[in-house]
Amino acid sequence: MKKFNFRFEKILSYRRHQEKLRQRALAQVRNLEEKQKQEILGIQQDRERHLEEERQYLIGTINPQQLTAFSRYYLKLKGMEISGKDVLRKIQIEVSQKRQELIDATKQRKIYEKLKEKHKEKYVAEQNLLLQKENDEIGTKTYLRRK
Repeated sequence: MKKFNFRFEKILSYRRHQEKLRQRALAQVRNLEEKQKQEILGIQQDRERHLEEERQYLIGTINPQQLTAFSRYYLKLKGMEISGKDVLRKIQIEVSQKRQELIDATKQRKIYEKLKEKHKEKYVAEQNLLLQKENDEIGTKTYLRRK
């Protein structure tokens, strides 16, 4: 019995490779997303810490220069947070695009795997039919010899 040979094995291999590339691309973008979230969280924590420090300086006499400096720094942190959130939104859009590309690549791979599976089932059925015919022929010859 000869070995099963799938005609589209190279295409299937290519589809698997494409799927792995898409997985890597998605993982890289997700890492960027996670780093951006951590950066935003750090900015928010810094802003909260800054507000607490500012509250401490507001007790007693108020230094207008220090109040202005706190105010500027607070606005800078707020601006950094807003720009960080904008970057995060763009990264999240890219994550959804990469996820969709991965889904499409997976579908393409599965199509060829299903095709391979069907071809193999057909091949096995044909081989079983040939084997059955061969066994029938041997049985018939054996029966005719005994007579």
